[in-house]
Amino acid sequence: MNFNPLLRSRSFALALACLALFPARLTADLATQRAEGQRIAAEARSLAPKTSSTNAAVLKVRDHRGVRAEIPVSIRTIVGNGLWHTDYISGDGLLYRVLRSPHAPSQYQTGRVQGAAPQPANNLLVPFAGSDFWLVDLGLDFFHWPEQRLLKKEQRRGEACFVLESTTVRPAPGGYSRVVTWLDQDTLGIVCAEAYDTRGQLMKVFEPKRFQKVNGQWRLKEMEIRNEQTDSRTSLIFDVEVQ
Repeated sequence: MNFNPLLRSRSFALALACLALFPARLTADLATQRAEGQRIAAEARSLAPKTSSTNAAVLKVRDHRGVRAEIPVSIRTIVGNGLWHTDYISGDGLLYRVLRSPHAPSQYQTGRVQGAAPQPANNLLVPFAGSDFWLVDLGLDFFHWPEQRLLKKEQRRGEACFVLESTTVRPAPGGYSRVVTWLDQDTLGIVCAEAYDTRGQLMKVFEPKRFQKVNGQWRLKEMEIRNEQTDSRTSLIFDVEVQ
């Protein structure tokens, strides 16, 4: 078999040209992913409740031994001028408060319903009422992390989703370093979220499980969180909204 030296030379030159263009294209793609990721995260941060509300709910906890518990809770959201805060109150009067804004990371306070005003929380990785929900899980802080990247678009649980990767170079010890979130493309509601620890290992999976139609609108009825490292899980189940 004869090979044309000129053809081989041209093929080699073409291959070199493609290799030279690859880093530039990769950089451009990464820049686009980051720009889109920042845009989507900013829109997700801006999603605020329109009115104040109070919900009764129950935490159903199953620990790694299979032991089950049910904890009644109350969730109260107060909407202000561009800001809002949510109080998570357990049956024994423990109060976790999350103060949220589209423009700054959430602030956290803890206290009791009866007693002094809530104080800034020192530990954001403390479980709420002994469940798999940490205090920091209630504030969706990862949408404020500096690195946001749109990985792809795909179907998840029958919904067209943005797949957003949020990372931080300064994770809290024992906390999350990376969160991958599937967001409904129409509403930016969370379809699923996976949280990874500082070693890059999957730690928790968050999934809305059920919705209920209230006054013509679909409301979240049940949210489940699974800790893949401790083999425990918690479901937060809402009652019908009360005023």
